[in-house]
Amino acid sequence: MPTHIIDVPSAPTTSDLVARLLWRAFSFAYGSLNLVALMLLAVVRKPSFRRLDDKSRKELAIAQDKLWDLNGHPDGLNHRFCALRNGIKLHYVEALPHHATPGNTSLVIFLHGFPDSWFLWQRYLCGKLRDNSTMVACDLPGFGGSDSLANYGPNHVLEAISEYIIQMREQYLSPEDENAKVIVVAHDWGAVIGFRLASEAPELADRFILSNAIHPAFARSNVKDRLAAISQMIRTWPRMPLRLRLNIPRLLRGIFSTASPLLRQFVKSGYIFIFQLPRPMVNALAAVGEHWYFRYLNAVSMQPDPPKPLEGSLGAEFLASSLGPSMEECVTSGKEDLAYPVSIRERVQSGALFEKVRIYRDGLAFSPWEKSLETLWDLTQLQPVKVRRRSSSGVALFNTGPEGTLRAPTTVIWGQDDIAIERSIATQGIKDIFGCKSSQLVEIPGCGHWSPNEKKGAPIFEKVIAWAAGGEVGSLEKKLFPDSDPDHRSAYRFTEK
Repeated sequence: MPTHIIDVPSAPTTSDLVARLLWRAFSFAYGSLNLVALMLLAVVRKPSFRRLDDKSRKELAIAQDKLWDLNGHPDGLNHRFCALRNGIKLHYVEALPHHATPGNTSLVIFLHGFPDSWFLWQRYLCGKLRDNSTMVACDLPGFGGSDSLANYGPNHVLEAISEYIIQMREQYLSPEDENAKVIVVAHDWGAVIGFRLASEAPELADRFILSNAIHPAFARSNVKDRLAAISQMIRTWPRMPLRLRLNIPRLLRGIFSTASPLLRQFVKSGYIFIFQLPRPMVNALAAVGEHWYFRYLNAVSMQPDPPKPLEGSLGAEFLASSLGPSMEECVTSGKEDLAYPVSIRERVQSGALFEKVRIYRDGLAFSPWEKSLETLWDLTQLQPVKVRRRSSSGVALFNTGPEGTLRAPTTVIWGQDDIAIERSIATQGIKDIFGCKSSQLVEIPGCGHWSPNEKKGAPIFEKVIAWAAGGEVGSLEKKLFPDSDPDHRSAYRFTEK
């Protein structure tokens, strides 16, 4: 057999090794600098985040009991566990429909991000959407009441979430539910997972509704395009006519304009470099004060640069959502033999932060996903159903188009004031990777990263989910922006394939 047919990875060259070493050194230095800055923020500018008073501790205990007691029903919801093939248990809450129509009840599956839990979706689970839809909200592995994993790369996390979705379909949908839809709604890291599933396992859902997260392959392509454009400017400059070569300010303006989004994202991503530091340094974030980092992020989800922590029951419930069950909830079994996995107790004892940041460390976003034989078989079994349901939807059943093409109908909801992700990197040109008809990008002005919980974002989510669960009748644009309200429509950006 000719040797060129065999894909043998070449050994790294000396220059490759030097480049990796330099990058690791830079990452460590930049992460350390950001860690010091964040700790100074806690000590100097945000001292009120560092300590819980007795009243706040009592409120936290009440909130953790409310959200995580397996014998309870938080806001009328039911605690459940999904046992996977490998023994991992994922915790989720269940909202059964109030007015179910046989054969026409859609299944809505919610996935949260960092540092949240199922509670991110509480308003939707308990709202009008519950009238005609079955809804389930899962804690991602390592979060809330779900098991920890040995590794948080795609071969573990995407496998777990895929199996979870398949089990939810089997449990809540019957073969007679031909008109029912399966909708995945996700935010932040949940949406990163959603983007990968919509691209690599589109059979799992009829629609993905994803918010304020990067699509890894697409974002990487956008970054490479900008770097290539900068390189091209620099390479062609010596060959330009003399009068253009002398116009150095013009060249610098072009380079700066192209590089600006990359520089802004680099600054915004400082916390990610912190999360790549050795474990003791990451845990130093938690050591500065009493859950201060989670309390700070909870407050940031309500407003940028918050002057003080969230107070009262609201602040306690947000913090309880980030922390997950306390030891008291872990040692108490619920009805129907419900019990939290042993790994939850280990997280409570060691602190909840490091296990959560491993989702940033283990390559979930960019590493390849090698599907297991079981997952490949399950997806194959779903495909005939998708062919029937999507016969006229324009779905891309085959892996066509650019890398990362979204092969299931997808609605991207984007809060334009996101403090963590640069908009031009995440959404610019995203229409090019919409592989299906009726895929959309909805951009919301005056809305930040935690769009599902924000005043301007929540109504958009409710309308999009209701439209999808109701069979996608009519135009989504008209559903969101009625003709009678042109001023309201003009402030938003709506892009559809």
